[in-house]
Order: sequence, then structure tokens, then C-alpha cells
Amino acid sequence: MKPTITKPGQLIVIDGIDQSGKKTQAELLARKVRNHGYSCVIWSFPAYHTLLGRHLKAYLAGKVRPDLRVVHLLYAANKWEVAAKLSEQRARGTVVIANRYTPSNLAYGAAHGLSLSWLTTLEADLPKPNQIFIIDVPVKTSFGRKTHQRDIHEEDAAYLNRVRRMYLQLAEQHNWTIVNGESAPAVVHSQIWNSVAKSLQLTGHPKRSKNLF
Repeated sequence: MKPTITKPGQLIVIDGIDQSGKKTQAELLARKVRNHGYSCVIWSFPAYHTLLGRHLKAYLAGKVRPDLRVVHLLYAANKWEVAAKLSEQRARGTVVIANRYTPSNLAYGAAHGLSLSWLTTLEADLPKPNQIFIIDVPVKTSFGRKTHQRDIHEEDAAYLNRVRRMYLQLAEQHNWTIVNGESAPAVVHSQIWNSVAKSLQLTGHPKRSKNLF
């Protein structure tokens, strides 16, 4: 039975350190949401197709090394480049799933030694998420999942450990949902979906049945 969609739609964030499984879980969640009759889109940040996104891509590839404050200004501005479009989609009742969002800039920036209050101010007026999920994995697991061609953040184990600690600290402070990313993808998806289904007030069955795995 197709649900009655109440506008505006929701913004659901899936975040965590590199190679935690964010992309996989965003795609699984989007498929499930669509199967229940909702319009759904995925935004991945950084959004590399934008002007500022191309600068961030060069930074992560190690081609440029700007001041770290500039880097995190760019991360915030990259979201502002598409914020109006994101808000427009949500206003139409679309469920928007963000693969990375404000939690990333806070965790990665604070791990770089930047002020949390300053980082928070940069993104304070962006569209507010309805739910934030942090997929937590040890840095060892991240390296095991991708052994080559890691970007400048991915290749620095000590830095990633600081980032992971910041994610967990921020999740506790802001009541974000922490999910064990070392579980099987189906288990991680189930935990995320159970929470999202409650938030969307879903009842009944999907409009079509499809095996996600």
C-alpha cells in the first residue's frame, strides 16, 4: 500500500570515516524508500561536479595544499552551493539522503585541530537533518577495505583515528545514531531502516517487493 506522503520530505544523513560503508548504505536505503512509494535522491559530499567541489577533489588527490581553514571553508561552501536545490527537493516531499554532511566537516576539521564552534558556525544555517547515522568502523577495517589509491585523508591512519574519536564524541553530544559498520551490510541496513521507517511513519507493505541483497 502506497503511503500518504506528508510534506516537507526528510533529510537523512549517513556519515562516518572513509570506507565505513556510507555509499552502500545510502544506496540500500534509497532503494527501500522508493519501494515504499517515496521520491528519493542521494547527495554525496563533497559534490565534485561543482566549481568548489573540483578544488576539493584536487586537494584530496594531494595536488594542492591550501591552509586547513581554507579546506574546511570549502567543505562548507560546497554544501551551500547546492543547499537551495536540496531544500527545494525536500519541500516537494522528496526524501533526501546525504552521504556525508555537516558531521564530516565537524569531525575532520576538529581532528585537524580547528575550533568546533567555528566549524559549526560555517554550516549552522544549512538545511537541518531529520536523522543522522554514524557508521562506525575501526581504522584498521577502513584500510582493509581499500588498500590502494587512498586520498590524503584515507592514507593517514593517525588522523583517521582522531576523526573516528571525534565522530563518536559528537554523536554522544548530539544524540546521533551510531551503527556498527563491521556488521554485515544487511544488518547495518536493517538498523538504519527501522529508524527511518518510524520517522516516515510507514505502515503497510512496499508497493513492490524486491530483494535488496
